[in-house]
Amino acid sequence: MRSNDIEDPYQQVPHHIPGPPQLPPLVKGQKIKSGPYTVTVTDEMVAQREKQNLELYKAWVREQRRLQMLPEDDANEYMGDFKEAAVRRIFIRKVFCLVTLQMIFTAAVIAVFLFVDEARLFMMMHSYLWIIAMILFIVSLCTMACSEHARRTPPYNYICLILLTVGMSYLAAFVSTIYSIEVILIVMGMTAAVTTIIVFVATFSKFDLTMRPGLMLIVGLVAIVAIFTVLIILLFTHIMVLRLVIAIIGTLLLCLYLYFDTQTIMGGRKIELNPDEVVFAATHLYIDIVLLYQYLLMFMGFFHEG
Repeated sequence: MRSNDIEDPYQQVPHHIPGPPQLPPLVKGQKIKSGPYTVTVTDEMVAQREKQNLELYKAWVREQRRLQMLPEDDANEYMGDFKEAAVRRIFIRKVFCLVTLQMIFTAAVIAVFLFVDEARLFMMMHSYLWIIAMILFIVSLCTMACSEHARRTPPYNYICLILLTVGMSYLAAFVSTIYSIEVILIVMGMTAAVTTIIVFVATFSKFDLTMRPGLMLIVGLVAIVAIFTVLIILLFTHIMVLRLVIAIIGTLLLCLYLYFDTQTIMGGRKIELNPDEVVFAATHLYIDIVLLYQYLLMFMGFFHEG
């Protein structure tokens, strides 16, 4: 394997660091044992082994850069593929453009069901559609979460994104029709303000929440258990103040996850999304924002009703 076959960024490795793990090189015509058989090495096998060693080398270099990162070096604040400023900017621009389009579509769907009487009547007459929207949302989200091909490969990733956005938008509209237009407008403004503040703080804060995934898991599980417990109590007691408790817990949880997801998108943290995960990153932010809107709607609706 020639030295110029390796990209320049991967050649800048401190010489004092022990070399990367490598598979034994193969030579054409070499006899190797594979179980009870003897295999003769071909050109394809040699090329495949060189490719494997190159991938191991690149992965090793990325890991060394994470370990050797210096805080005073601004370029080193971003790890892995996000070390290149151009890659980082393009990725972030694409993510926020997608999220903006999703939010515009969701706001338009909510407006249609709020201001068009025929649409509102249709929703009331076909109340079961929220179940279909929920299934559409869950299936699309699980498909992207479980399948790397589905979330990275066009047009499948965009199809999943569209289906998820449609389902989530209908659910948001279904919830919004319970409240007055005044409350909805106030909550939309609150959601925009809270989202902007959290994104700004998560981007420039030195507090790296991605270094504490265990804490995120524990807080999320505790919050979910608390919400379900309060819901069960609410079914039997009808204590309306419990709705306020659910709204507060849900709002705080969503703010936490919005902070976490923003840092994984911006890069420079212990956990960051791959630049190929544009659709998946946009999905994370979109879900956080819409769910935050719904919990704030529940929070403000409590005081408006009171």
